[in-house]
Amino acid sequence: MLTTEFLSRDQHAKYGTWLKAQDPQTLHNYFGYAMGKKSIDALVKQFASNPKNNQFLVAKIDGKWAGTIHIAISGTEVEFGVIVSPKYRKQGIADTMMDEAITWARNRHYHHLFMHCISWNRPIKRLCEKHGLVPRNMMGDSEANLQLEPPNWGTYFKEQMSVAKRNWLLLLPLTKQNCLLGK
Repeated sequence: MLTTEFLSRDQHAKYGTWLKAQDPQTLHNYFGYAMGKKSIDALVKQFASNPKNNQFLVAKIDGKWAGTIHIAISGTEVEFGVIVSPKYRKQGIADTMMDEAITWARNRHYHHLFMHCISWNRPIKRLCEKHGLVPRNMMGDSEANLQLEPPNWGTYFKEQMSVAKRNWLLLLPLTKQNCLLGK
């Protein structure tokens, strides 16, 4: 079952651990160049030094990390960085995370979303286009942009439904355990 959650500030190091477990090609597609473990540690340390401007949405399949969106915040702008582990691709995980992250950004009154798209990463370009981000060519690579609409009752409701689903899924194991124990 696919679930999503935002990491709390004290969990940001888990993002680095997950990144370091990714294969070199996945990291190359994400960063646009080879990224070693020391570089990832330095990056996560940088995120930890500025936690208010870095959020992480994690997608899990049966409790295992399947993908992430790093949300970098600057003023009224957000930049998304999306990664899905190879074994979980083509299952709609990136689409689900994008939808939730865009709703999250709108509900916090961010006005502008952008993503860098490496020229050879066609799946990320298609994801951007699907969610209304307009690509602009920049020396072979592109930057995809979206002016975020202000929040409305629908976006607030949508986010609250995601939170409610998470809460119910957290309670489900307790309910099953109590049923098995005859309580």
